[in-house]
Amino acid sequence: MESETKEILGKKISEMESERKGEGMSLVIKIFLCFHQSYTILPPLCIPIQCGAEGKTLIKEVLQDNIGEHISGKNQEYCELTAQYYAWKQELCDYYGFCHYRRFFCFEEQRKKPYLVFGKLKEKQKILLGTESMITELCQQYEIILPYAIDMGVSVIEQYQSSLFHYGSDLKLFIQILKKKYPELKKAAKIYLSQNKQYFCNMFLMDRIHFQEYCTYLFGILEEFDQRKIKHGSFQADRTNGYLGERFVGIYLEYAKEKGVKIKEVTRMDINCTLKKRLIYYIFPPESRRKNSLKKAIRRKGKET
Repeated sequence: MESETKEILGKKISEMESERKGEGMSLVIKIFLCFHQSYTILPPLCIPIQCGAEGKTLIKEVLQDNIGEHISGKNQEYCELTAQYYAWKQELCDYYGFCHYRRFFCFEEQRKKPYLVFGKLKEKQKILLGTESMITELCQQYEIILPYAIDMGVSVIEQYQSSLFHYGSDLKLFIQILKKKYPELKKAAKIYLSQNKQYFCNMFLMDRIHFQEYCTYLFGILEEFDQRKIKHGSFQADRTNGYLGERFVGIYLEYAKEKGVKIKEVTRMDINCTLKKRLIYYIFPPESRRKNSLKKAIRRKGKET
């Protein structure tokens, strides 16, 4: 990002913050719930947004990601990043958040696990989704809120290279562009990619100044990446931009930590999970030695075949 542009953005946001505080206005928090077919739960402060709406049948009474300047037509490659792009270009609020139709933030402070899995969420379990006042209070204390990083037992770069439908050459190109366009991110990228804890799902809440900065970086890199990438020829494999966006969240978080940004991690909730997924969760809990041992065995077997 050009330092001049960054300075102008900072001044504009500071002026708006001063005006808001002077008028005693409450925080404007919007959490965009990304979906493409339907959703069954709408947590507090969530606004449903239809992703990949361009050229599709529009669902009534919800936002679509093809309003104004947009990249909705690239949803197959960008996944929920098309909603982030929409919010970046079209919305003005104090905090921007993103979750999914089946993945939510758990704002119940007692939960310390990286994520929880549920079938159909019961009425008494909905308390875990928090309240407007609970979320507002957290935003008043922190600049970025996101689900816990998960220890995968291997480095971020190794996990990416060994994951199904992920190609190491894509990540390599992404980082090359990052280093060239935004050298200030180089150190953060090296640190994040070489350690074992990862942020997944492109879920977060960020204040305006950090969200604007994050999007300028991410979409600036992906714009050039699109011009140079090689398509892999399958639906899952060509979701590359979404996969890379997940890794960039961690890179940006590392960069934000260097600057002393106040960050809060919370538990993630996955709902409508199959019985198989729920059984795996209880037999092989996240970050457990048992789960990491299983992953290593699977990777070894993959290398042998």
